Amino acid sequence: MVYFFAGQGYYDRTKKSVMKTIRKAKVASPKVASLKARVTELAQRAEQLDKFTSSAWSAEVYKMSPKEAQLILLERNCNKGIDATNRNLKPRNVKFLGRAISEGSWKRHAGNIKFDVTGTMIDGQHRLNAIAQSNEDVEVILEKGCDKGTTQAIDQGDNRTLTHAVQFGGELGKITPAQVGWMTLRTVGVLRSLYDVDGKVVPEGTLSERSKGYSARLVVDTFNNNKAALMYLYGNRSSKKGYSRPAVLSPIASFMTRNPEKGKEFYNEFIGASLNKSESNAARMLAKHLDTVNEKKANGEALSLGIYSSRGYDEMVYWYQQTLRAIEAFENGENIRYTR
Repeated sequence: MVYFFAGQGYYDRTKKSVMKTIRKAKVASPKVASLKARVTELAQRAEQLDKFTSSAWSAEVYKMSPKEAQLILLERNCNKGIDATNRNLKPRNVKFLGRAISEGSWKRHAGNIKFDVTGTMIDGQHRLNAIAQSNEDVEVILEKGCDKGTTQAIDQGDNRTLTHAVQFGGELGKITPAQVGWMTLRTVGVLRSLYDVDGKVVPEGTLSERSKGYSARLVVDTFNNNKAALMYLYGNRSSKKGYSRPAVLSPIASFMTRNPEKGKEFYNEFIGASLNKSESNAARMLAKHLDTVNEKKANGEALSLGIYSSRGYDEMVYWYQQTLRAIEAFENGENIRYTR
């Protein structure tokens, strides 16, 4: 009888020799960084971050590098769990600030980077994320030694809107705040038909779902490209319900910029201010359809989901598409009709 033993040879009586089993070769363990090197690295990090810790409050202009911003986010920022000192990160806010840096419209006073007395960052994570991704040094206002408990008081007031950014920039010329708000909404309407807030081209005949995220610089540039049309529309705006909604006026503004004479003719027929009727009934029919829908709404009558939806975006796209349809027919001298 022959006996086998794991890991050992066995005796072969016929060959009078010992046959050895094959063993797997030993693999060397991977090398790891020495403990001393790790301790040195941590000490260097702590030394770099110590300058953001202070028991006394102070503020200064500071040039923040992407590498330093990344280190602060890694070591001195907490936006998760019960110990969070910052809100959840919003990637679209980071993209918005990143565009401000790349466009050259970044303002160091637009938002401070704040640290409390323990050296924990309590405000500025979106700005630091944008800087970390920008690959360029950016000037910020750095506040150190903020009182503990400051976090709860930050951003409790109303957020500044895009209209405020455009208004306070003063680049639309000497116009009233009410005019700035009106122009900004219609200009953003034009933008939504061209690009989304990330700069991607919007499919023809639809609109970007989001309106928050366009930079003030982009709004001002778009306004300047359509200034004559927008100023004309504002100066001749209708008091009728729904006639000044951005989904209707924005495509008319684009039409008027492209073809001023025909655009004004279309708009004047739309608001009922034209003495002469054009060959096409498109502008008049668009106005009639808008009046019919308003009347049905006022009477509580059921409306097609294509016209009215609980999602404001769907209704906005509907009126944008109907206005485009009317403009196309008007340019081609064709008549249109809407079902009731």
